[in-house]
Amino acid sequence: MKVGIHSSERNVEKLVQYCRQLGISNVCLACSSIQGYEEKHFPDPEALKSFKAELERSGIRVPTMIISRWPSQEVLLMKPGSEKELEALCLTIESLGKAGIGSALIYPEVDRPVGSLKEEECWRKLRECYEELVDWAERAKVGLANHAFYHPWKIIRDTRTLMRLLKEVPSPYNGVTYCQGLFQMGDDPYEAITLFGEKIFFAHARDLKKLRYPHRFEEVFLGEGDIDIPRTLRLLEAIGYEGIICPEHLGSPRFEGENLEAKAVEYLKRFVPA
Repeated sequence: MKVGIHSSERNVEKLVQYCRQLGISNVCLACSSIQGYEEKHFPDPEALKSFKAELERSGIRVPTMIISRWPSQEVLLMKPGSEKELEALCLTIESLGKAGIGSALIYPEVDRPVGSLKEEECWRKLRECYEELVDWAERAKVGLANHAFYHPWKIIRDTRTLMRLLKEVPSPYNGVTYCQGLFQMGDDPYEAITLFGEKIFFAHARDLKKLRYPHRFEEVFLGEGDIDIPRTLRLLEAIGYEGIICPEHLGSPRFEGENLEAKAVEYLKRFVPA
């Protein structure tokens, strides 16, 4: 496991300089960093390969990319008219595979309908969409690192529903992003690591402090909340996780110009190599 950062920087030199400033050599790059993505909705494979090669010449690796345009509910539920978006998602996965990117961070955000029968219909449609996405992922050899959306009115919202997504479409390339945010849904953030195991394709580092009101949390800097961050890092090491872990949702800067991301990287590097 290595410490990395999220980046949507489009200038290679600036990104390399920032990585050197932080003392890291791994990034989770946004698809939107690649020229033409906003117009075509998928990264051009040659442009992506070129961008990645420039980074690698400077010692910066890109093991994971985030699909910047989150899949819409329409495409996830296979609604009529979403065919073009589905095609763009599939071409995104294909492009990442051609560039040698190992995993893709994806947010399957779908609202829960009222009624259990309607919810099961959502799952049926979601499975249909994922059968297509996973088929492309298998051919491209790109792991789908699914990230839950921590809200009770979302379909994929916690450990249980993430596990169901994996079981609905079983594949070596259908996995998860581990995130301590599961704590918001009442899940055990430590048990989740052991439960997901080798299905963890990407990891976040974030801390939360439970407030006095039910189901209310404050985003705080690493080590200042209710999450035992070092314990989560030890558990990730114990299951053999070899990907990158990126800090996010670090709370508000305490003074003007404070770089919380840089401080979070330094914090993580006390426990994990960069």
